[in-house]
Amino acid sequence: MKRRLLPLVLSLVLMAGCMPPPEPSPSPTPTLESAPTPVAGMDFDAFLEEVNTRRKAVIETEAALDISQWTPDFTGQNDTYTEEEMELLLTPHDLTEPLTVETAQEDIETFFTLLRTTYGAYEYFGGDEVFGPLKEQALAQVKQEAGDGKILLSKTVQDILVDALSPVVRDGHFTIGEQSLIESHRVYMYYVPGLYLSKAEGLDLNYVKPTIGPEGQICYGFYTLSHDGTDLPDTLGDYDLDWTQAERSTRGSEVFTEYSYQDIPVLQSTQMYASTPEHETQLERFAACGGEYADEPVLIFDVRANPGGSDRWIMNWFEGFTGQPAQPKRVFSARYSQMFCRAFDFNPETGLGTWMVSEDQGTWTPSETVTLLLVDKGTASSGETVVEFFRSMENVLAIGGPTSGCALVPNNCTFYLPHTGLSVYFGTGLTLCETMEPLDGTGYLPDLWVNPPDALDAAARLCDYYGLK
Repeated sequence: MKRRLLPLVLSLVLMAGCMPPPEPSPSPTPTLESAPTPVAGMDFDAFLEEVNTRRKAVIETEAALDISQWTPDFTGQNDTYTEEEMELLLTPHDLTEPLTVETAQEDIETFFTLLRTTYGAYEYFGGDEVFGPLKEQALAQVKQEAGDGKILLSKTVQDILVDALSPVVRDGHFTIGEQSLIESHRVYMYYVPGLYLSKAEGLDLNYVKPTIGPEGQICYGFYTLSHDGTDLPDTLGDYDLDWTQAERSTRGSEVFTEYSYQDIPVLQSTQMYASTPEHETQLERFAACGGEYADEPVLIFDVRANPGGSDRWIMNWFEGFTGQPAQPKRVFSARYSQMFCRAFDFNPETGLGTWMVSEDQGTWTPSETVTLLLVDKGTASSGETVVEFFRSMENVLAIGGPTSGCALVPNNCTFYLPHTGLSVYFGTGLTLCETMEPLDGTGYLPDLWVNPPDALDAAARLCDYYGLK
């Protein structure tokens, strides 16, 4: 299906004799030295097959995901809280009295107890051995702040807890007050605009990735990940590199839309929760329409800027599209703690103080459709569930930038510390997909790296170049 690139041919006709000189041209005539070198495209079928082989191997040959070391029984914590204490921790309230060292330290003690008894990734990030010293650090910091004559505020406690936890807790959902703990771990896509290569030999592959060229060809470009860009090289080989941070895509007001772009069917999902009855109708349509696209030769599925919601919409769509449930290689767990049951109005007949663990070894899902999945840094939570599902399906290429990385800890809830009223938001479960390493802050990487706002047009160019339509 590869379209051959025709070399650029320049003809200079030289006339001899006494003819007058030609009139000046309005713009310089290109020469062989100034013309850009055509960038050849890779073989599409070979590229797609390599992606299929790599993803299928994760499901069929990689070891099982065993999280038993992080999910021990904790029945000794079943009487930690009274009903009144749980009600206070779940009720929004503001600081009503000036903080003292004692009341600020009480909130810090409460916070770490809440983590030990409720947080889904407590053992994953080190348990008492890690969090115990962090608690002592925070308690000492409050005392030092007061000793320096500073007024203790809720924000003081917020900053102390963030400083203590952020180096350790790599969790895209976890926030304390107005601050997210993932920020120090988050990396973004940087790229060099307009520079395309036919080959990557001899170059550091940390900085060179497959992309979609201006004609729609699969080629190489300079793309990488960095927290702020300050660590990126100015040159690589013979190339001077002017790095630019990738942009995010914008979102419309609709949560699900269907349309055609250059004769290619496009499904766009911008969130997976309903804020209005109209949104609910759109999501119901999303869940029901999968089977209608099952015979398309190519489909664009756009989850850029999708912050998540509920997985059930994509679960239903996927089963309609493929005829079988999505089964990526992953393990999901829920911690049946006092606070979990109280927050989610869950009353297990048995199992309080234990974990519910559901493990799926994964099933590779066949598909004749070439699905082009558009992603970016705004793709998070249930938006990333779409990515996980599609990574278990044949003939899928992700186009755009890395996703948010916000999937490790599900079942999130907001709690409020008794004295400061400080809100803390974290999850009570633990989920891993494909690997035991956390992806939070990094996200799932694309197969074809493209500045996300250009991803839709790049996907259409790809379809034209390789005749996918």
